[in-house]
Amino acid sequence: MMLVSVPVNGTNWLSWSRAIRRSLGAKSKLGFLTGECVKPAMGTEGYEPWIKADCMVDSWILSAISKDTVQAYMYTESARSLWIDLESRYGQCNGPLVYQLQREIASVTQGNLNVVAYFTRLKQLWDELICLEPPQVCLCGVTKPVINLSGSHCLMHFLMGLNESFDHVRSQILVMDPLPDVNKAFSMVVSVERQRQVQLDYPGNVINTAMQVRHDNVQNFITRKGVDKKLLCCDHCHRQGHTKETCFKIHGYLDWFKGTNDQTKRFGNEGAYTVAAYVQKTDARNQA
Repeated sequence: MMLVSVPVNGTNWLSWSRAIRRSLGAKSKLGFLTGECVKPAMGTEGYEPWIKADCMVDSWILSAISKDTVQAYMYTESARSLWIDLESRYGQCNGPLVYQLQREIASVTQGNLNVVAYFTRLKQLWDELICLEPPQVCLCGVTKPVINLSGSHCLMHFLMGLNESFDHVRSQILVMDPLPDVNKAFSMVVSVERQRQVQLDYPGNVINTAMQVRHDNVQNFITRKGVDKKLLCCDHCHRQGHTKETCFKIHGYLDWFKGTNDQTKRFGNEGAYTVAAYVQKTDARNQA
């Protein structure tokens, strides 16, 4: 049985060990790693079931170790001793890992990522750093300012890495008092990104809708006031029947007007062709 999909290889100890603990905790077998599930004395009633369960946990962990190093752990006496050996090899030197995580956090920017992917990458690094350096929690409240300062650092890292297109919402967040937590700031930035995406997906609909609303408002005003369209004159194109506020030459042509205009042109051309043919027939008859 595979507890995790990726074996431990020396560089992924932090995420690998957490995945192992989570999987064993779901199966009520975490005590075999922590030592809480104590081995019964030989000959007692619970000795054989404990040996069976411990061997099963031991085999699960061995199957989650890379093939290059698994042979070094084949002769451990129990799952607990196997876990201690793994921790002593991969989990003790936190200094280089902390340094690497801090550098990576400082260098992460949004770039070509969307906001969700960018925030997910940052949160993964933050969580790994917290596992290596967990905050000291006490009941006296002294550590609360330290925890708040850590949250403020996360907020600043997130805002600094955003692209320049989010300068406006970034400025709005920075002037808030008190500053929101990083999750609230993330929600605000994502809302802006989604609104922009909707406008990019349906640009024509937005423009046509706005123009149609303006046109309808003017038409309703004319109807309510009883104004005759023949008395209206556009200051831009100098044509009668409309005003500058609804002039298509300024605001663009609506879809229904384009279709009507094309249809009028087509019928006009057909009429011209009919008159020309009639004139030709008449001339030929007169010459005969």
